[in-house]
Amino acid sequence: MSVKNYSSHIGIIGGGIAGLTAGCALKLQGINTIVFERADVVSEYGAGISISPNALRPLNKLGIRDRFVDRSFIPEKTVMHYRGKEIRSLETQVVTSSRQKLIEAIHQRYVELGGKILFEHEYKSLDTNSCEITFTNNEVYKLSHVLGCDGIKSSVRQNHFPSSEIPTYSGYSAWRGIGHSEVQDIQFHFGPGTHIVNYPIDHEGRTSFVGVVKTSETTADSWKIKGSREAFLEDFKFYNEEILSVASSVEDIYKWGVYIRPSLNSICSNNVTLLGDAAHPMVPFLGQGGCMAIEDAYTFASLAEKLDCDFKKVQALYERIRLPRNNMIQSASMTQGRLNHIKNPAAAFIRNLIMRYTPIITKRTNGIWDYDIDEDILKILG
Repeated sequence: MSVKNYSSHIGIIGGGIAGLTAGCALKLQGINTIVFERADVVSEYGAGISISPNALRPLNKLGIRDRFVDRSFIPEKTVMHYRGKEIRSLETQVVTSSRQKLIEAIHQRYVELGGKILFEHEYKSLDTNSCEITFTNNEVYKLSHVLGCDGIKSSVRQNHFPSSEIPTYSGYSAWRGIGHSEVQDIQFHFGPGTHIVNYPIDHEGRTSFVGVVKTSETTADSWKIKGSREAFLEDFKFYNEEILSVASSVEDIYKWGVYIRPSLNSICSNNVTLLGDAAHPMVPFLGQGGCMAIEDAYTFASLAEKLDCDFKKVQALYERIRLPRNNMIQSASMTQGRLNHIKNPAAAFIRNLIMRYTPIITKRTNGIWDYDIDEDILKILG
């Protein structure tokens, strides 16, 4: 079996948000890359996504932000409700869109930069000593380093991080779809053990719907499974027709289980570094999954350039920067999930008072959104 020599290239396993952003960031630093994607085309399912300032800043530096924003929506505020009554309205700084549009914008930039991507290449094994990777089509490539960007079910993580556990059900199931409405803001609706979020994703009335229910009934970890409207209405029977109007306009409604993996003590191994959901899958309650993937990618590329691709040094600083940040966001997201799905009316009343009259939400979001990767890197490098 012949080995294709790409020893001057970093191999990126996975052509999603983390992988393609890493490709762009590395190419801009003059570092050769090759992305291996198991599908036959770059694509994403039609779920909505919100990108906050902490990720918009690196996207801007990578030349991606404007093309992404142009095909998305910038809501002015987030409005929170409980049982149909407004709790609080806050200004927001996020861009709302679909995952597909974000992937398209990043992919287009990667191609512009001369990035190489090979489709129908599914990871099989990696010799971490020689840095030779084998795919299920029996092709073998010799690389300088490997980035595992292959998502929550990461085979790279499973094979090269022995302490890694398989994904487990978080206790939350989510319904989603893209409908139509005149919604101009992010609309949060809390109910007993559930919450609903509606937000615009473009200027043509397309609106993302997400409804989450806390339940012990396990749901498959797949965005492809269609759910029944009868089951959906049963889960969200506490909400009125107006709140459910976006869901009613959705042609197909999907249900997926939200899965988690325990945090790793290390996200780096010999010649292998994990990024995005492969390193730290997030529950979606702070809208930071995609943002953390972008932060990871930008951080790794910046360190690779500043440290002349001395990967042992790059990995040491990458972990020093990313592990605390990602662990904090993971923990905060789980806490937010518990707050979003309170069933007890008295506890919900207290939560709503805190949300209405204290600065806790603003302080938390600012703490996440104000983060600047370049400042963090400069601080550590001195």
